[in-house]
Amino acid sequence: MDAIRYVTFDTTGALTGCYLQAPPEEHAGCMIVVAEELAVTWASYHANEARDGIELAPPAPPAPAKVPQQVTMRQARLALLGDGKLSLVDAAIDSLDSPERETARIEWDYSSTVLRDRPLVVLLGQELGLDEEALDQLFITAAGL
Repeated sequence: MDAIRYVTFDTTGALTGCYLQAPPEEHAGCMIVVAEELAVTWASYHANEARDGIELAPPAPPAPAKVPQQVTMRQARLALLGDGKLSLVDAAIDSLDSPERETARIEWDYSSTVLRDRPLVVLLGQELGLDEEALDQLFITAAGL
């Protein structure tokens, strides 16, 4: 048999290789002949449902955003403003017991950065009704500002 251009696929329809050769026996039943032009971009395709042709694969889902461990106070305040929570920070700080209240006030008023892993950040997040996931999202948003 002469050499042909073909792709192989697995049980999910994901393409596993692109070849220009006489197909070996082990490729029988899991191969699709394709046009030569597709050889360069074959990884962008998958087997169709009937497994007799190929179609563009759906785009890969975006990678989860990495949670920044530090943002500037400006970024933090803008993110809180955008989330409608900036006006609640002073009341949340005032609701804390001493000495946490004094520590929180100093950090809020005088810090130039906000660190995600600070216990005070988690505590204030809870006071503002933010769980860990919402707090992470707030840091992701802040980092983009």
